[in-house]
Formats: sequence, structure tokens, C-alpha cells
Amino acid sequence: MAGGGGSNSRPSGGMYKRVPKDLTEATMLGALMSVLCITTVIILFFSETYAFLRTSVSTTLDVDETPDQQIRLNFNITVHNLRCAYASVDVWDALGTNRQNVTSN
Repeated sequence: MAGGGGSNSRPSGGMYKRVPKDLTEATMLGALMSVLCITTVIILFFSETYAFLRTSVSTTLDVDETPDQQIRLNFNITVHNLRCAYASVDVWDALGTNRQNVTSN
């Protein structure tokens, strides 16, 4: 603006539009909904915090009573130019038991 000094120095429209008066008036229904929403948020916050704090960690370990029993495992892999005499299968379980060359070729 040339000369400056205008009382309305911001541009009209755009980002600073005025909200209609009927949308800014307080109503009893709006107040009730606001109180209900705030109450719901507070209840959810405290109930979820309580549920988080009362959890406990438990660890269980079940030992297999039949160590001699084996699980049958069938798979079919094609590897070209590898003789069966050189192929073997090694097995590791979750407890670290290692069995090497469990194949019968």
C-alpha cells in the first residue's frame, strides 16, 4: 500500500476470513458436548494408564519330556551340480541343541 497508514492493513479474504456469528455463539448443547468429551478423555487416560501400570511380565519354560522323539521333516530342494554325497542337513533348535548331518543321503 502506498502511503501506509490505513486502518485495515491486512488483505481482505484469504486466510483471515471471518467466522459467521451464529457459529461462534455459545449454546447449552455445545457446552454439554465439550464437558462430555473432556470427561471421556480423562476417563480413558486414567484407565489406560492404570492398565499399563498393572501389567506384569511372566516367563515360563516348558521342558520337552521326550528328548528321544524326533520330528519328521520333509523338504525338496534342487541344487544343480551337487552330488548327494556332499549334501547334509544340520538342525539347531531354540535351546541351542545342535545335530549335524541328520540326513541319510
